[in-house]
Amino acid sequence: MVIFRSLILLSLFLAGGCASLVPVAAPEPAVVQAVDVPAVEVVAPAANESFAEACEMLLLSLEETRPLLSNLDESLVTQADRVELAVDRMQRPPVETPRAPECPATSDNPIGNKEIIGAIEWIYMDPPGGNFRARVDTGAETSSLSASEVVEFERDGEDWVRFNFQHEPEDEPIGFELPIKRKVMVRQSYSEDAERRFVVEIDIRLGQQLQSTEFTLTDRRRMTYPVLLGRAFLLDLYVVDVSRSYTQDRYDAT
Repeated sequence: MVIFRSLILLSLFLAGGCASLVPVAAPEPAVVQAVDVPAVEVVAPAANESFAEACEMLLLSLEETRPLLSNLDESLVTQADRVELAVDRMQRPPVETPRAPECPATSDNPIGNKEIIGAIEWIYMDPPGGNFRARVDTGAETSSLSASEVVEFERDGEDWVRFNFQHEPEDEPIGFELPIKRKVMVRQSYSEDAERRFVVEIDIRLGQQLQSTEFTLTDRRRMTYPVLLGRAFLLDLYVVDVSRSYTQDRYDAT
């Protein structure tokens, strides 16, 4: 807007200045020579100088505004490019996003056919044939069984083990004689020496499931529960709710 106003003023000034410089014929030569000529000779040079200075100032102003015009032109070109790019994007056909594969439908029961058991349960062991309390420990890999007076012996060319199992401190010990499945070396955190332990297999019934389970023989008489069930026993059969106990009834073998 400043540039346009300057150009308009320059045009008006030039038009006015040029009109003032056009000679006008006097109708009476005698009067012009006698009175008006001296005045023209004095005023005209001053008017010409003022007009020249004004033209020079306008030219300088135009020179100063030339960079602004150049920047404005570049800005307009940039904005035009952006508008053109935006219009081009709007006119492009939408790109179809590949759909993620749908997850298979899940059943209303998230645990499927698994049974829910608590942190403490009654289990039926065979042998010896009876119900005993057991603690379910998802932090342990293998199961363990309390055993005292452990003695290894040979029967029919195979390695067997004899030990006593005691469910409660006041109960009479129950004697076991079982074949040895394997032997393992266990190192406790409080000792640098490794201890050899025997692994035996016993049938366990918990809830509706019956399975053969391996137990590591260890002295648990100072523990509250003589039987510990680890993750290997749980397999894909049970879900543990640690806030509950004795969720399954005792098995009646009769």
